[in-house]
Formats: sequence, C-alpha cells, structure tokens
Amino acid sequence: MDRLLMKQIVEEQLALDYGCSVEELRSDKNIFQLMRHTQGERPVGDKDMAFKLAVYNEKLLVMAEKEILDWCREKLADKKAEWISEPGNLIRIHEKLTEAGQKLADVHHYYIPAAAGVKPDVNCRLEVYRGEEILRFREDDRFGEALLFDENMPDMLAVAAVEDDEILGLAGATKDTEYMWQLGVNVTEAGKGKGIGACVVAALKEEVLREGKVPFYATVESHIKSQKAAIRAGFEPVFYEMFSKLAIYKQKKIR
Repeated sequence: MDRLLMKQIVEEQLALDYGCSVEELRSDKNIFQLMRHTQGERPVGDKDMAFKLAVYNEKLLVMAEKEILDWCREKLADKKAEWISEPGNLIRIHEKLTEAGQKLADVHHYYIPAAAGVKPDVNCRLEVYRGEEILRFREDDRFGEALLFDENMPDMLAVAAVEDDEILGLAGATKDTEYMWQLGVNVTEAGKGKGIGACVVAALKEEVLREGKVPFYATVESHIKSQKAAIRAGFEPVFYEMFSKLAIYKQKKIR
C-alpha cells in the first residue's frame, strides 16, 4: 500500500469520525459538529463522551454536545490548530468540560508509515502470531499495551522478538476500523535498551501492510521513548486528538 492511499484512508476515516466530507477536511476551515455516533467510526472514548477534538492538516476538527460545541465555536474558531495543546488552551478546555460534568480523558498523537520505511537492526528471532495463536498471551500481564482482548477492538496480529526462547518484546495490532489497525507494544525487562520496541513495531507494520490495512500508532506527548520507537520503526505523525469522559466527583464523608 503506497503512502497516498494510506493518507486517503486516514482522511476518509477522520471525515467519518467528525461528521464531515473529505473535501471539508481538506479545506482550510475549522470544523465544528454536534456529537453523534456513526457506524464505522474509530472507538475513541466511551458512550458518555461529550467532546472530542482532532488536529489534522493544521486545522481543528471538533465534535461535541451543544453546550460545549457553542463554547468551542466562540473560543476556538480563531485559534491556530497547531498551538491547541499549549497549557493555557488545555486548561480552558478542561474547565469548560468540568462545567458540563466532563473532564479531559486523553490526549494523543497518531502516526502512520512514512514514505521511506526503516528496518531496525536487532539480532533476535521474530515470531508472528495470528488469530487464535494470540490467545496464549491472554493471561500474560506483560503485554497489556500490545494486546487488548477486547471484542470491540479484536487483536488481529502480533510479532514477538525472541532470544533463547525468552520474549524480549511484543507488538500487537487491533482492528479499530475496517481499514485501520492500531499498533501497541510492550518490551520486557530483558529486552530494555536493545531497540526491541522499534524492531517489533517495524516488523508488525509490514505484516499489517501485507494484509492491505493501514497500521497506525498512538502515543502521548510526554512519552518520548514511545515517539522515538515509532520514528525508528518508520512512522511519522499525522494527526493529534483529545477527548473527554464523564467526571465523577465523590463527596468526602465528614466525621
């Protein structure tokens, strides 16, 4: 799959996720849409989510419940999308969400394969697992980022780096949408400091591409090691996203 087709699939998915057309997505105007759920959207947040925002192509994509959406139109319409994650903006968004009984739940940026692939040089054996073969890791708590065992986002593929029959790291791909599979990775204590994360992510990327799907990778801004692993594995950042969840405040008991 070439880079142009991957970008087209990502744009079609974001347009679906944010209730707009691909043409609107490619325009220079920020997009604001009422919160709704559509078949085929990425499984972001939960059923109580009242706000999500993405940055793509230096523009804002916002979907929210009416009260929050009206505030976003007023306060964010003139904001430059590339600076939306500055602390002042995040604080204001969080404060508004709090008024509506919500709070920021997550802030990520997302990567897809770059034009030029990279193959990290690591001297270990790679093993590929498919379908029911993945079930052997269900009770293995070392790989909670790589494999989800969630029926809404089924695990499709996994690649492990093995040395002397010991797993040094494992990357897994979950089916988030029909054409976009998300990659996660865990490195064991024995594998740390050896470039294992980038190695298994790069290998899994190639396996997913052979399936005709777009492999994508997500991490938070402060996780520099994860970002470096993505870049070494041949990925580059393509969009940014935040979303909310229901805020539950428990009153303290006064004795």
